[in-house]
Amino acid sequence: MQNKYRFIFFLIIFIFFQVTLFAQTKETIRKHVEYLASDALEGRLPCTTGDSLAANYIKKHLESKNVNPFESGFYQYFDIDIGVKTASTNKFTIGNTNLKLFDDFEPVNVSAIGNYKSELINIPFDSLKSGSFVPEARNNWIAVETGSYVPKVREYMRWATSAAKENIYGIVFIVNSLGNEKICSPILCSLQNKQLVRTQYRGSNKLFIKNNKGDVSKITFCQGVFRAPIPLLIVTKKSYEAIVANSGLSGQSGIAVNATIEVSPITSQTQNVLGYIKGTEHPEQYIIIGAHFDHLGYGGHETGSREPDRDEIHYGADDNASGTAAVLGLATRLSNNPLPVSVIFAFFASEEMGLLGSQYMTQNLPVEKNTIKAMLNYDMVGRMNENTLSIGGVGTADAFSTIIDTLKTQLQIRKSPYGTGPSDHASFNSEGIPVLYFSTGVHIDYHTPDDVASNINYQGIMSVIDYSELLLREISMPQSDLTYCQTEPQKLTHATRNSLKVSLGIMPDVTGGDNTGLTIMGVTAGGVADRAELKKGDKIINIDGTPIQNIYDYMEKLQHIAPNQISNITIERDKKRKVVLIKF
Repeated sequence: MQNKYRFIFFLIIFIFFQVTLFAQTKETIRKHVEYLASDALEGRLPCTTGDSLAANYIKKHLESKNVNPFESGFYQYFDIDIGVKTASTNKFTIGNTNLKLFDDFEPVNVSAIGNYKSELINIPFDSLKSGSFVPEARNNWIAVETGSYVPKVREYMRWATSAAKENIYGIVFIVNSLGNEKICSPILCSLQNKQLVRTQYRGSNKLFIKNNKGDVSKITFCQGVFRAPIPLLIVTKKSYEAIVANSGLSGQSGIAVNATIEVSPITSQTQNVLGYIKGTEHPEQYIIIGAHFDHLGYGGHETGSREPDRDEIHYGADDNASGTAAVLGLATRLSNNPLPVSVIFAFFASEEMGLLGSQYMTQNLPVEKNTIKAMLNYDMVGRMNENTLSIGGVGTADAFSTIIDTLKTQLQIRKSPYGTGPSDHASFNSEGIPVLYFSTGVHIDYHTPDDVASNINYQGIMSVIDYSELLLREISMPQSDLTYCQTEPQKLTHATRNSLKVSLGIMPDVTGGDNTGLTIMGVTAGGVADRAELKKGDKIINIDGTPIQNIYDYMEKLQHIAPNQISNITIERDKKRKVVLIKF
């Protein structure tokens, strides 16, 4: 009897410690997310103090778990273009009137640079959008009134390219406001140092600076730096109308313009965070486990924010503090019980700016590429719903699907074969490395200030970690065939977001699916889909007679749809099919 009580006593102690350990692990994951998505980190924008603090936090955690640095240390530094500088030397004259930079005019960030002389005529904005130019517009500059509409970079680039083909020399956009009213007094700043700390001044993605001579320039932080084929300028309606009134410009009559445009990229430095745990049996082989830790800062136009007019911290709790926390959790697990193969933990910077961190890593791998068995990517794993986890890239290695199908789990696994997608695994897939992409899906708070730590499903992240550890132990076994398989349809080679002329205004399910349609994960207010009363959860199965099975079919089809085109879209809602008429 005494032995029986002793057994029960130790069983209770064992269960207690197991529960305590689980609770501590879950609480640690919560602390990771809450710190990374805190006010102090201000949205983890690349090259900001928040970016550095996040990298340091990750590094300290890896050090505490005895994760090894590579020879160059935990940081893998690289330079990125973080925005553009509009120099104080920009000048614009209409007729005999010299306009004042930043008050009356400024160049568009993607404008061609140089010195220009021409004549300016007015045309309707619709003519520019449709590419229908009057003969008088050719060999001249054109002026179009856009009012309060703020074009996207891809629109500026498309209009400029279309106009240049028609021998139009430049475009002036007449706007209600330059949007500089919120900017405070210029701060003293030198841009000579490449280590420039990227600052978001009072929640704006614009910053006025002045040099020792008092010359004022403007920095605009943006995603990527592009260059249009012709000059593009913005002029306030108030200033333009005053010039028109004094000059007699009207209709198709022309007036002389003279411009000097100087817009240059700003380069700064950020870092990936890399470390490794040596394998117990085959340390010369590697699996990479990764997640990006950057986000959008305070948002703003051309940052990827879905609510660009909200000058608030975009916390990025799910995107991607959750994925970062999951990988940190796996580092803790594997430091205590390593895999047979070595594991590289990779935390990527600048994913939101175009997978820059992972692309840099693939071109500067710390180990030989042929020693890498697979790459696992965790992006947005913090909003698990109905116990469902999506895994993409299942078709990039023969063994993946079989292992996933036979692995015992309480999770509902949604598989997709494709190795591409809008996250860092795509960089490794393009290098012929098998990949798996874990996500719990897109939601309405995606890329808004409402993606906060209090909305995270921490039990869900724990489930992802538990499942991933089991999966890792299976795919690290020598008998697992991880030979790379290409999965993407060849027709997708040119189907990129920048090549699209239209947008439906939805958040599509990019994580996978069952190839029976494209599920809408969210609808942008005021967009095409919203006006057609499409809803979250609808599944697009056909557009104008073309079957839509997944994100790839959808992107390919949108390439062939023109602005203002009317299309028939077949959706499935509540297991019933419905045809909706939509005007793009």
